[in-house]
Amino acid sequence: MSDSPVVVVSMITIGAIASICFSAGFYDRTAAVVMWYVLACLFGRNPLIANPSLPFVGWLLIWHVCLPPSPYGSWSARTRIDPRGGWRVPPVLFAAAWVVMSVGYSYSGYTKLVSPSWVDGTALARVLNNPLARPTMIRDLAVAMPAVVLRFATWGALALELAYAPLALVRLARPWIWVAMVGLHLGLMVLIDFSELSLSMMIFHLFTFDPQWVGSRWIERRDMFFYDGTCGLCHRATRFVLSEDRRGNAFIFAPLEGDAFAAMIASEDRSALPDSVIVRTEAGELLTRSDAVIYTLQRLGGLWRVIAIGMQIIPQGLRNRGYDYVARIRYRVFARAQTVCPILPSDLRSRFQA
Repeated sequence: MSDSPVVVVSMITIGAIASICFSAGFYDRTAAVVMWYVLACLFGRNPLIANPSLPFVGWLLIWHVCLPPSPYGSWSARTRIDPRGGWRVPPVLFAAAWVVMSVGYSYSGYTKLVSPSWVDGTALARVLNNPLARPTMIRDLAVAMPAVVLRFATWGALALELAYAPLALVRLARPWIWVAMVGLHLGLMVLIDFSELSLSMMIFHLFTFDPQWVGSRWIERRDMFFYDGTCGLCHRATRFVLSEDRRGNAFIFAPLEGDAFAAMIASEDRSALPDSVIVRTEAGELLTRSDAVIYTLQRLGGLWRVIAIGMQIIPQGLRNRGYDYVARIRYRVFARAQTVCPILPSDLRSRFQA
């Protein structure tokens, strides 16, 4: 790779374009190869950009090339009739990601055993007094902790890394070590002004999250999901729920303009409801706006339920303001739907009421 400005700018431009294509799911596997090559070239010409996360980033890009094409939400899947598409991460690739992550963590812990500051427990104290530490109140509180607390925190982080690979062999231990390491990275991001490593590893952790760790709530229920039949965004939301409902029985769907909505919701109640998405639980409770979104994510389970838990931390008024803003602009951003029911395969159409 030449060091001329034209070549450097061209490579970065190509990498940026590939990143956009990758994010949109437009020839994403080809884009992953291009991104990997650009990253390798940049690292080859400037080894000073090295950090321990680069091998994991490169491995994830190659790993993505091996995944099945057209996951839900990708550009290539936008015209697919069946939102599910039969797309799943192959078990062998999921296992490979766990092996790479686990061995990487344990090897990192092993290399720290030759570092005196990690062995004597002073590594965290040294990091907190490093110029890269964020000058925040949280950092000041950490520095003020007794030395013995900082030592045990250092040894705890070292023990977590060393034990990661052995514990990953135990099925029941995996979610706990996964959460512990995510918490460690979040702590580093709060305390240290060098988040590249932790951000990269957080992305890696997302790909090793097992949806079965967080099951859906109220699995025995069969709720009604009402949507605006003229709204393109509502149609997309409906297809999303159909795609992510692994059990295939969480909701029955019906348009707000249909007979089912008129029969189930009293006329005096209908006038006060928004014209977007409404969930009627099996118990008869009506949920609207952000509450309907949170409930739907809870029913889907997995990472979506984790997101729902995070959304509940946000005050309801603030959540609803964001929801209302999206609802106001949805017709300007998304084309109006031509039919009140999305075009779907027959087995999914059976879950709709007129």
